[in-house]
Amino acid sequence: METSRRKFVQLSALLASGLGAAPAWAFMEAGAARPGAAPAQVPDAIYALIDFCLGTRYEDLPAEVVTATKTQILDTVAVALPARGADGIRQLEAWSRETGGKGESLVLGTSLRLPAEKAARLNAAMAAALEYDDTYEPSLIHASCVTVPVALAVADLAGRVSGKELIAAVATGTDAACRLSRAGSPGVSPFIVGWDPTPMYGFLAATLVAGRLMRLDRAQLAAAVGLAYHQLSGNAQASVDGTHAKRLGAGFAAYGGIMSARLAKHGVVGSDRVLQGVKGLFKQYHGGKYSEEALLGALGTRFAGLDIAPKPYPSCRGGHVAIDGILELVKANDIKPADVDSVTVWSPPAEMMLLGAPLDKKQNPKTIVEAQFSNPWMAAVAIQDREVGLRHFSDAALRRDDLRALARRVLTVEDKSLVRPDGGPGFVRLELKTRSGKVLTKQVQFAKGDPKNPMTPGEYRNKVLECTDAAGMKRAQANALMARILNLEAERDVAALNRALAIA
Repeated sequence: METSRRKFVQLSALLASGLGAAPAWAFMEAGAARPGAAPAQVPDAIYALIDFCLGTRYEDLPAEVVTATKTQILDTVAVALPARGADGIRQLEAWSRETGGKGESLVLGTSLRLPAEKAARLNAAMAAALEYDDTYEPSLIHASCVTVPVALAVADLAGRVSGKELIAAVATGTDAACRLSRAGSPGVSPFIVGWDPTPMYGFLAATLVAGRLMRLDRAQLAAAVGLAYHQLSGNAQASVDGTHAKRLGAGFAAYGGIMSARLAKHGVVGSDRVLQGVKGLFKQYHGGKYSEEALLGALGTRFAGLDIAPKPYPSCRGGHVAIDGILELVKANDIKPADVDSVTVWSPPAEMMLLGAPLDKKQNPKTIVEAQFSNPWMAAVAIQDREVGLRHFSDAALRRDDLRALARRVLTVEDKSLVRPDGGPGFVRLELKTRSGKVLTKQVQFAKGDPKNPMTPGEYRNKVLECTDAAGMKRAQANALMARILNLEAERDVAALNRALAIA
């Protein structure tokens, strides 16, 4: 059903002001009777997010949100394209082909069609695989690698989805994902709590995006989100261990979200007490610790997408402050690899767990995923080559003796004072000692790409072209792709754009 913008803004304000204090009528649908007339209550804050995602039109979005959303769509498509042959992804595609099904949606960069949920699963996993996907830094969620592949796959499935409608679906679904991830256990890194927020909240966000583009009504979408909650998962162990599972989490969420929306459209019902039920998400997964303001404050007027940071390097975002600092030290002081005696990287607890310990493993990564989650490896690459790109996270790079030797000279130390007060990737302190006895130090707070330290248009263009080159796309097609996505509102049917992504 059509939901008004005023309705979800009023509902979110009531919910954010304190659920315990709000009277029962605060949760009724607009136009319902007041107490004494057997009102139908809205049992959960999930309805505010549902109304927001269903009711927000493209015309309601601020211009800067439209621009940011198009950038996120372009970034996600670009980083997915060269990942098709990556470990974990290659096997997932082979298995998806083997099990087959109705050809509904395209795999990005190809003419291969799979069932919509299978295509979205593969595309989302591709978008996450190279650790080049953007990050909502306050809660460390990678929302775009879920919401964008889901939107593109469902655009193929549903048909007649315009560029404007796709932008609105991605902008609202991404905002919902970021709000959900920031609300749970506020002020504590999700990796300290133990969850990987991308698949965890991705299941719900994927369902919201899919449900909107499949034209579900309010009751159907509530049912779908309940089904998604029953599948919700995602822990930090895959990141700690550096396994292929880290690459696949976004794909699991994308698949689950579309499947939930399709089942709900066929009449299957899930619980609508998703967030605040007695076994709802915030109680079951966060021990009742959550922020209603982070969840619903200024819903519909403040969009998290504006705070999403594109990555300048294809590795764990938490290590980018160290890369930035090392690059500045070696370039400003003309430090050669042979000059380096040792490097010490001080990081806060969450980053130390993911990127610094155990030290022997981080100094000697055996797989690409392990290298993506290693501060010693990232520092070694920055010192040796004075740049960090896709080529440094490859089997060939792992065989380089110069990088392996340098990585063994990088030490890691935990420092709780470096926790970022407003959430997100922590700060870093660096000490580089030269063989001549010189000691260079640097502290970095905000990595390149952070809204406080944004990438330049030139840097961003170079990133896109690095990805399309690695995928084998010719420059003419890549330039046309950039222009078309950055003018996405002009697309009459996104299915045509999907077809144009096939690498010639």
